[in-house]
Amino acid sequence: MPPATTAATPAFSSTLTRADTARAIHELFRSRRGGGTGWLALGTAGILASTLPAQQSTSAGVWTPGVVAGSAFLLIGLNKRIQFRPGRERQVLRELAATGHLPPNVARRLRGNYASVHGSASEDNPLLAKGIIPSNAAPAPLSGAAPSAPAVAAAPAQLLADARTDTLDAVRGLFMKRRTAGAWPLVILLPVARILTGSGATSSNTSPYAPKTSPPSDNSVGLGLGLMGAGLVYMLVHNAPYTNNRYLELSQAYNNGQPLPTRFREKLRPRHLELGRKYRQRMERKAQRRRG
Repeated sequence: MPPATTAATPAFSSTLTRADTARAIHELFRSRRGGGTGWLALGTAGILASTLPAQQSTSAGVWTPGVVAGSAFLLIGLNKRIQFRPGRERQVLRELAATGHLPPNVARRLRGNYASVHGSASEDNPLLAKGIIPSNAAPAPLSGAAPSAPAVAAAPAQLLADARTDTLDAVRGLFMKRRTAGAWPLVILLPVARILTGSGATSSNTSPYAPKTSPPSDNSVGLGLGLMGAGLVYMLVHNAPYTNNRYLELSQAYNNGQPLPTRFREKLRPRHLELGRKYRQRMERKAQRRRG
């Protein structure tokens, strides 16, 4: 297997399959349904906030602009929920599996954050869900210049490349989790240090009714600065093995055939794979937008 051209680029085929397109469709429909639920909640809250005061008090009237805006939000939410309902998603996936084609109103939305990106063999394939591909039907070949290819068994070299991609995604997710954990002590200690050092106090208020505040003592200031310093030192020491440069070096060595260090391999968990995979796909879509 040839080495990767860059440290951060996994060695896999750039050809998109129908499974890649199906995953993008599923993400699009799921996101749009979630957005529709949000619009419905916003519209319901707007209508209730505009009508409840009138029901509780005889002097309060219905706020008509709020009712109109809430009704509009409800219509937007209902439209999204209907347009991207699960039944229509299954219908689009069945058409993709059988013909390789997509409805124009779905195809034009598969860009930006929902663009199709290459997935590995370990990812979920929506086309394998019950009722998508009939058991007695084989997928028809693609026509035209559609980017998706029929779902066929991957070659051993491709399976090996997918496995390497999954491993590096998991390592990336591990590094991201560890860096976040290293920053938490500093985030927690900063408000405490702010209170101890009195950096949030202000002396610009000259009102005689303002509460009297005394300046912090030297011990409090020293303790606050010590907490900030301890949190910063902990973050730097804890995150030192999980920097981006360290990940690039490790990924380059792994793509060149060297084994993954045991101290990293033993810490890998499924949640790291999911986190790293989502980050890689987001970066791939960002690169697509730049090229487009």
